[in-house]
Amino acid sequence: MASAAAAGPRKAAPLRGEIWSADLEPQSRRSEPGKTDRPVLIIQIDLLNDKERWHNVIVIPGTTDVDAVEPAANYPLRVRVQKAGSLKSDTDLLISEVRSIAKDRLRNKMLTLAPNHLKKITKALAMLTGYIPVAAD
Repeated sequence: MASAAAAGPRKAAPLRGEIWSADLEPQSRRSEPGKTDRPVLIIQIDLLNDKERWHNVIVIPGTTDVDAVEPAANYPLRVRVQKAGSLKSDTDLLISEVRSIAKDRLRNKMLTLAPNHLKKITKALAMLTGYIPVAAD
C-alpha cells in the first residue's frame, strides 16, 4: 500500500470566502467550452471544508462574461468581484447557481474576498432564499 507521502503533498483545504479555479465540466461525454477553469467562491463552512471524509464543497460559480450593465443592477442575482490576485478578469458570481462540487475539482486558490464583500454575497443568498424580504419593483 502506498503511503500518503508517496502520493505527494496534500492540497490545502479551501476556506469560506476564497475564490478557486475549478473544473465545472459536466460528467457526461459532451464538452462545454470554458467549463474546465472557472472561478468559484467557497461558501461552505470551514468545519466541513477541512474534513477529509467530506468530499464535496458548496460553491457559487463565477463568470468572466460580465455585461455592460452596472454591477448593482444585477444584485442580488450577481455580485461583481474585481480582478485581483490570480483572478485575471472581473468576475460576476452567479448567486442563484449555488452547487456542490467534488473537492478534487478545485485547482488553485485565486484570492480571498474581503469580509465586507463576503457579507454582501451572504446577504444576496439570504434574499434569494427568502430569509430577507426583497422589495418588488
